[in-house]
This record gives sequence, C-alpha cells and structure tokens, in this order.
Amino acid sequence: MDLEKEDQKLTPGRDVLLMGLIQVFVLFIGMYSYMKVTRFQVESTLSIKTSKQNFVKEKEIVNTLPSEVVWNEPASAEKAVREYTEFVVTKRPWLLSLDRIIWGLCFLVPSYFFIRRIARIETAEFTDSAGGRDILAGVATGFATFCFVNVASSLIFFIIGKPQSNYMEIILTKNLFLNWKLLGWTLLAIAFGAGIFEEFFFRGFLLKYFVEKNLSSIGLIITSVIFGVVHFNGGSYVAPILLIFVGFSFGISYLKTGNIWVPVTAHITYNASMLLAGFLLGDRIS
Repeated sequence: MDLEKEDQKLTPGRDVLLMGLIQVFVLFIGMYSYMKVTRFQVESTLSIKTSKQNFVKEKEIVNTLPSEVVWNEPASAEKAVREYTEFVVTKRPWLLSLDRIIWGLCFLVPSYFFIRRIARIETAEFTDSAGGRDILAGVATGFATFCFVNVASSLIFFIIGKPQSNYMEIILTKNLFLNWKLLGWTLLAIAFGAGIFEEFFFRGFLLKYFVEKNLSSIGLIITSVIFGVVHFNGGSYVAPILLIFVGFSFGISYLKTGNIWVPVTAHITYNASMLLAGFLLGDRIS
C-alpha cells in the first residue's frame, strides 16, 4: 500500500518529463522542417525575382540567378533574408499567408501524429462552437493584453533605452502606414493565420497535453515560456520576455473557458491591434 502511494507521488514528475521530451521532439521537428522549407522558399523567390529583373535588362544572359545563399555564413544568410523580407512586404504580401500555412503544417502535423496518435493524448476540441460570450471574452483578453504589453514595453524601454528591432518589424511598420493592401494581407496572415495556427499548436496541443494529466499550472508556465522563446527572431531580448506574458494570458483564457476559440480570438485581436497601430502610425510606433 505504501509503495502504491509512493508510486503515485512520483507519477507527476514522470509525466512532466515524458511530456517535456515529447514536446521538445515535436518542437525540434517543427522548427527543423520550417527552417528547411523557409530556406527553399527564400532561395526560390529570390531566384525568380532576380531572373525577372535581368530579363528586363536588355536580355542579359550573365548573372541571371543570384549567388547561392551560404546559410552557415551569417552575412550571406542575413542579406538573403533581408532581401526576401523587403520583396515580400513591398511586392508580394500574399506570401505572408503562404508562410503561415507552411508554419502550421510544419508544427501541427507532427503534433497530431506524435501527441494525438502515438501518445494518445486528447487535444482541444477544435470543432467547438464559439458563442457571443466566448468571442467577447477573447476580444477583451486580446485587447487587454495588447494594452498591457505596450505600457510595459514603454516603461522598460524608457529605463534601458530602445533596442534595435528585427528587420521584419522595421520594414513592415515602414510600409504599413495607410497601406490598405498590405493591411489586408497582414491581417489575413499575421492576425488570422498566426492566431489560428499558433493557438492550435501552443494551447490546443501542448497545453491540453498537460491539462489531460491534471498538470495545468505547470503546463501553463512551460508552454508560455516556449511561446516566448519560439517567437524570438532577433532584435530585442525584451520582446520574448513580454511574449511569455502574452502566452500566459492566452493560456489562462483557455484554462478558464475550455474553449480553444477564446485564445484564438484573443490572439487574432492582439495581432490585429498591433497591425492597426502600424497602419495608423507607421514606423512611429517603433
């Protein structure tokens, strides 16, 4: 009898370890797949872009393709990513939506396979309906989170100074000012695309995994930290710290309601608020 009680005490620790290993494995597969596909996307897009430019230049035959991107050399990789980012934002904003679809496939497919099919852990009910109260709760959570993050970041930057933003933020805010076309594509990709796919992954799969084992509090902390770390793409180290709070806020909304569409709505609202601020203020929000 005592041995059974002792075994029950150890079970939560083993569950956390097992879940951690599975989730790290899923994250590795997702990030590795996304990195490989993104590299191909960057190279192919720049290749087509350069070919079209050279075709216009008096039928030049030489240098019709860009030099090969050397991804293990920071200067070469950064130059390619910057050129690709500027081209997408200014010329092909629909590629932002394609990028979110790729992200969703890279992370959600292995999550379903390893968490749902192999580990046999229940996922969030993605077929749940969202009533008016759920939508309002999500909108309120998203907007409140947006306000808090902006006030907190303003105070932090006032104390330590404004750090350098990553290139995507710079080029996006620069071109988003009163640009209806870019606003439409970014709302579709960054607000709705990221809001749906990321919440399905972070809350629908990862957090739900802990909920099923009655480890909601631990899961909330772990998935919030993962949410912040995954979003670090250069620039300020303050950003991922603030995004840990954002993930925490969305996670609580899911734990309180049990409806995945509440954090989805919150995420959409949060991202849309950021984009609308950029649309109205341009790079002044930096």
